Amino acid sequence: MNEVRKLLDREELLMLQRKSTWKAAWMLLVNWCLIAASFAVVIARPGIATVALAMLVLAGRQLGLGILMHECAHRSFTPSRPLNDWIGQWLCAAPVFADLSIYRSYHMTHHVKTGREDDPDLPNYRGYPVSPASLARKVLRDLLGLTGLKAAATLAVLYAHAEPEKLRFGYAYKKQSAERAAMDSDSPGKRNARHLLWNARRILLVHALALALLWACGHAIVYLLWPASWLTTYMMVSRVRNAAEHGALPGTVSQDIWSNTRTVLAAWWERLLFAPNFVNFHIEHHLMPTVPSYNLRRMHRLLRDKGFFQQAHVAGGYVQVIRRLVSKR
Repeated sequence: MNEVRKLLDREELLMLQRKSTWKAAWMLLVNWCLIAASFAVVIARPGIATVALAMLVLAGRQLGLGILMHECAHRSFTPSRPLNDWIGQWLCAAPVFADLSIYRSYHMTHHVKTGREDDPDLPNYRGYPVSPASLARKVLRDLLGLTGLKAAATLAVLYAHAEPEKLRFGYAYKKQSAERAAMDSDSPGKRNARHLLWNARRILLVHALALALLWACGHAIVYLLWPASWLTTYMMVSRVRNAAEHGALPGTVSQDIWSNTRTVLAAWWERLLFAPNFVNFHIEHHLMPTVPSYNLRRMHRLLRDKGFFQQAHVAGGYVQVIRRLVSKR
């Protein structure tokens, strides 16, 4: 951040950090329109080809909603903090089986401890580069749903053991002393079940509404595209995106942003699949996490024109990144 302040004047910094309700609304609309279009194509022309195409597009949009949740976790999406948190929870996090508040705590730890042994994201990128056969096995596990089932089980355990107060959103979840005493006297299994249901209540409500809407339209079965994509194709694109940000770099396990973080200059189809909502400008995000994602491309150009990226790791696309992920050089 201090390095950025040396190159950008006050007006440029304020411009980059300025939040826009209209830009946020446009990004949200684009993501949800692509989701609706994916369902519409399968409904209009059901078949193996349309289902496969829809699951790829939905994977990119599930990642897209995750990125918008990430923006809301930084409170950099909209000027209004209550609106920011409402959008992040109900329109971004819950649809992808996540909770905004618990993700916020997790992700802030990643920013503080990037590259350290206690970085919660370290397992996502530490092992690279790998052999081509190893990467192929990982992708196969993703597409078979094995990675997704493991991720779902991890989330279930997390929500079952997390105290409800730590996951509250927008209002406090408080119990009367008598109710607390009753819960404390419950068996661990019963208490964990209560925690799981409470902590996942918004997720359950959002998906129940989605299923009800498709049922009312006479196409309830099409809802399965969403969890099927999350369990398979989403895990694949998320793997590539996670590894691209910090993996296969000389300083992967270090605290030096110039040696452990990568920006990717993505093509349009790569932005559709691996890098929605400008997530590919990752060095820029780590330099100034308060800059909204819709301003990161402008930030990249400003810093590039000032010679700021001469020491940075900037890839020419995700194809190039994947080659580095399977290279021992």
